[in-house]
Amino acid sequence: MPVYLKKEEANGGILAVWEITESVEELLLQLNLSGAEMDRLNSFRLDKRKLEFLATRCLLKALLQKDPVISYLDSGRPVLENSSFNLSISHTKGFAAVALSESEFSGVDIEHPSERVIKVYDRFVSADEKAFIPESQQLQYFTLLWSLKEAMYKIFDEKSVIFNRDLKCYPFKLSEEGDINALFCLNKEVELTYKYITSKDFYLVYHC
Repeated sequence: MPVYLKKEEANGGILAVWEITESVEELLLQLNLSGAEMDRLNSFRLDKRKLEFLATRCLLKALLQKDPVISYLDSGRPVLENSSFNLSISHTKGFAAVALSESEFSGVDIEHPSERVIKVYDRFVSADEKAFIPESQQLQYFTLLWSLKEAMYKIFDEKSVIFNRDLKCYPFKLSEEGDINALFCLNKEVELTYKYITSKDFYLVYHC
């Protein structure tokens, strides 16, 4: 389908989401993939991964009005070739999301709410963060905090980061859309404001 959601920031950053309703064949028809990209596509065993790969590129093509060329750093971080934008990519059940930013900070994470976050929350939620979360809304807050910290992890690209120690979220009130202030504090301290969206289909956090 066309772009499901698009938000343009005052600084030129772009957040966009694609709902994946097409088949692999239908998405392929919208793209002109290079030989290397076809090889990468064919390396995926599951159609789910192929759909995510293709939907991400269809989304970028819709935003940039040209077929994107994406390479990857050793860390796995995507790089948009021949562009001034820094790129971040995420996907969840039936959706692909990208964040584009001309600053050094670009991160997005999209998640489908799942009870599993409650079982493992202490891996990414600190005691200070748990203290401001209402018990009746743990699933919603934990899902959003996981998405926030995944977006932060993508921005700073530090493999040694510990989510419940080095990525700090300040208290906030959950809504359908809003802002979250958070601090990265491994080797350096960087405080940024992240935007979030909650819906029945997905929770999403981004900075661009």
